[in-house]
Amino acid sequence: MDAGVTMESADVTDRLVTAFDHHDPEYTPQTAPTVNSEIRDRGVTWSPAYGGVWILSRYEDVRAALTDWQTYSSARGVHFPRAEGMPMFSPIDYDPPQQRDIRDRMADPVTREAIGGLDAQLHQMAARLLAPVAERGHGDLMAELAEPFAIEVLGVAFGLSDACRSRVREATKTMWAYISTDNDASKFWPAFHDILAEEIERVRREPDGGYIAKLAAMQRDGKPLPDEELYSIIVSFCVAGHDNTMNSITRLVHTLGRDPALQLRLRREPQLRAAVAEEVLRRWCPTDRFTRITTREVAVAGTVIPAGARVVLLFDAANRDPEKFPEPDEFNPDRGNSHQHLSFGHGIHHCMGVHLARAEFAAVLDELAELPVFDLDGPSELHFENGRHIMFDQVPVRFRTGEER
Repeated sequence: MDAGVTMESADVTDRLVTAFDHHDPEYTPQTAPTVNSEIRDRGVTWSPAYGGVWILSRYEDVRAALTDWQTYSSARGVHFPRAEGMPMFSPIDYDPPQQRDIRDRMADPVTREAIGGLDAQLHQMAARLLAPVAERGHGDLMAELAEPFAIEVLGVAFGLSDACRSRVREATKTMWAYISTDNDASKFWPAFHDILAEEIERVRREPDGGYIAKLAAMQRDGKPLPDEELYSIIVSFCVAGHDNTMNSITRLVHTLGRDPALQLRLRREPQLRAAVAEEVLRRWCPTDRFTRITTREVAVAGTVIPAGARVVLLFDAANRDPEKFPEPDEFNPDRGNSHQHLSFGHGIHHCMGVHLARAEFAAVLDELAELPVFDLDGPSELHFENGRHIMFDQVPVRFRTGEER
């Protein structure tokens, strides 16, 4: 046994590998990478958790499942277990043709052209948030950059009111706390529902030309879209539009804080900044997994998965598959194929906000490059939200004085 592996930790890993349960209290950001890798090494696996789930974890298997929506359906919800009364998220909890119709309605604010029009504003936001931290010489880039930046961008891109923005983060945290573990959506959905209802009422009363106002005016067959459909779309933008981006920016600045030499290199080689962001997404997937339901019996790598089975797609393990990414646990901005990670999904459910997310990463990296080099200035604790989202509690940094910019 490796000197760094205790008998206790080996027992925990073995238990979690053979009976995978992402809500197990011992499945943590510290144990997950080892557990996920061992599951991948075993190929297609099965766990008795929640009545039985199958797990796909190799890159090609996960990518194939994401491509084949006819076999791997999203229509019974990709979050699992799922609280009773939980609404569907648009468009990820739908299959075509509904998925295509919803996606078309959601497309306008996240096209490449629309995001290009926000580029200067994103840089201004990042610079404004970083300015007091740099002036002070130290700060928490989780609380003072990643979270407020992601929320502000969310509001600007989709036309959310200040009141809505101020409540989205807490509502999201509450949702992740209860969406699966308590089987009771009444603990989180009414509060979120009220936020969304207020936004729709606001833009109907005073249309402001933003996306939410345009969405509320949309019709199908000459009739307004049902409010519940509007809520499903807006909550998806609210949650996905800030949560994963916030987590990824936090990981990005944490990675830079551990590697001042990389910061200097990015000043000399600005063309490398996008590759660094993609490698961060590959190495530390912000959303560890989604699930699907099989519509038919399907054979994967010699294993037959029955029809009607819940299948976990383990993105973290796929992104660290050595068959696709040699030396996968190493952070390597020169890797060359980092952009082929599955952190944005693949196929019909490929992340709609990919252009926005990449523009946000670029803005943060560009503005950091204008400041002195910084170092981590204390510990950062990691935890899971809903067994899927890896969160930092803080990223304290200290800027070096007298450094060239």
